[in-house]
Amino acid sequence: MKSIRFAKGHGTANDFVIVPDPSDEHRLTAAEVAALCDRRFGVGGDGLLRVVPADEPGPSSPKWFMDYRNADGSIAEMCGNGVRVFARYLLEQGLAEGPEIPVATRGGVKHVRVTGEELSVDMGPASFGPTSQAGIDGFTWSGQAVSMGNPHLVCHLGEDETLEALDLHRRPHFDPAVFPDGVNVEFVVGAAPRVRMRVHERGVGETFSCGTGACAVAAVALRRAGKDTGVCEVEVPGGTLTVTVADETIHLAGPAVIVAEGTARV
Repeated sequence: MKSIRFAKGHGTANDFVIVPDPSDEHRLTAAEVAALCDRRFGVGGDGLLRVVPADEPGPSSPKWFMDYRNADGSIAEMCGNGVRVFARYLLEQGLAEGPEIPVATRGGVKHVRVTGEELSVDMGPASFGPTSQAGIDGFTWSGQAVSMGNPHLVCHLGEDETLEALDLHRRPHFDPAVFPDGVNVEFVVGAAPRVRMRVHERGVGETFSCGTGACAVAAVALRRAGKDTGVCEVEVPGGTLTVTVADETIHLAGPAVIVAEGTARV
């Protein structure tokens, strides 16, 4: 076993194990990530954020890279709540200063803005794909494919009761021809400017919140309302995120907090 220094943080209850690695020496295996994220045998989290130096840090370039892994150890392109929690950790450790913090990710450089307790991140534009379907227990719903640097399928439900009744312990069925690398599936009720959602994240399961998912949901909700831009509040089980859809990008805003620090053994 080896000892790993860690912190724990969350954004609207989407929680993460944070591993500071300024020397880039803890290149964790998928099994080690899964062990740290295990809620009974490890620290517990929806994912893991490894804090490592960016490849080419400079005066105007990001100093830090967010090496994000899903709870099962698989690699993910981006995480909207994760990047805000990552920025909060940098602030609290004196590794970055506001009001704007650039963070390198596999989905490109993300700029996080600090306004008091709230952090907002420029997520880039939503890219709409084809319509597709998701299925649970023999029921299917039509959905809209959306990329936020990672893949989403946004399914609008007719009744609020349907949202509460969904069993998201298992992965919804989806078309692998449309989503060869898997997909995050969002189920939504309501209409812009306020909607509610639940999500099953690939490599994780149901989570209390998903930042990129909230951005995808807001973009679809505004389009359903006949708008290309606007502000949409997205209520998730862990709280509320505010999504602003502009002409060229989407901004995701909400809280991000660090709740613990310690040492784990893997």
